[in-house]
Amino acid sequence: MKALFVLAVVVLALLLVGQIRLGGRAEFNAQGFFLWIRLGRFQIKLLPMKPKREKTTPQKPKEPTKKKEPKRPKKERPPAPLTEKLGGALEYAQALLPVGLEAAKGLWRGLRVDVLELELTAGGSDPADAAMLYGRANAALGALWRPLTKAFHVKDGTARVKLDFDAPETTVYGQAALSIKIGTVVWIGLRAGWKALLGALAAKKRLKLKRRKAA
Repeated sequence: MKALFVLAVVVLALLLVGQIRLGGRAEFNAQGFFLWIRLGRFQIKLLPMKPKREKTTPQKPKEPTKKKEPKRPKKERPPAPLTEKLGGALEYAQALLPVGLEAAKGLWRGLRVDVLELELTAGGSDPADAAMLYGRANAALGALWRPLTKAFHVKDGTARVKLDFDAPETTVYGQAALSIKIGTVVWIGLRAGWKALLGALAAKKRLKLKRRKAA
């Protein structure tokens, strides 16, 4: 009974950990480009990186180098023919490429865009130019926004164009946050790893049979 209780607690803990989302967040504004990675609610900034402080270490006196004994030359095996190498690489590629594509599709389906925000503020010294830019940006953003939200599973997305005659220039702001569940990544990784192992073993077996027939 105790073992079943412990097993149930472990399974429940794994299910809860699997629901945690990992991903990244990127932001572009007038100050530059910023990038974070996140695990659940915790975030770590990657860009811009903080300058590292240079540590001054005292130099140690060099020790006299010892003479090394000459190594015995190893017997080199004759290189495998190029056709055999290419055939082996193609055999493994044919076995592993479908597995990689399937895993990539699974990750793509599990990926979610939590936040997608685009904002363009049309401004400048000439109000007429700013008004023309506002109209063009509205048309372009309207044409791009719908296909973009169809291609991705967007949870919270906003896109807007503003007109500000007092702004000295046109500014662009963008923010995007992507995430995927840990459980999804682990499941896809285990499934793809198992299929890749079976495919590699099968390819190795086929290559051995071909070599025996050629011998």
